[in-house]
Amino acid sequence: MFIITNNPMVKSEVKDMEVRFIDDTYVGVLEECRNHIHNNYILLTHPLYGSVKPNETLYRSVVLEKGDALDMNSLKLIEEAINTAKKFLNDKPVENWPESIREDFMVVDLDIISNAISRII
Repeated sequence: MFIITNNPMVKSEVKDMEVRFIDDTYVGVLEECRNHIHNNYILLTHPLYGSVKPNETLYRSVVLEKGDALDMNSLKLIEEAINTAKKFLNDKPVENWPESIREDFMVVDLDIISNAISRII
């Protein structure tokens, strides 16, 4: 079990599981998850969790684990998430938030993924 994230705060704060940090966009994180799903990984958290829309935040963290075969439910879910995120971003791109607001979004993402991890482990 591991996390794919673009949130530096998740990278530095989560200690009880592997964190794979990628320096990419929100959609880039989802696409990286899709790549793993094509290699038999399973989503353990919803890729669009929380109430922050894809065009409001820069950060996303997703928990996956290795499976034995292609999980069609995970594949369908990640494809829908990528399409939804792109739709939101096409309607209104993410603002160029000041650092203080970016940090707030990092905290929100960290809190949500930490709560999800506590329920999974």
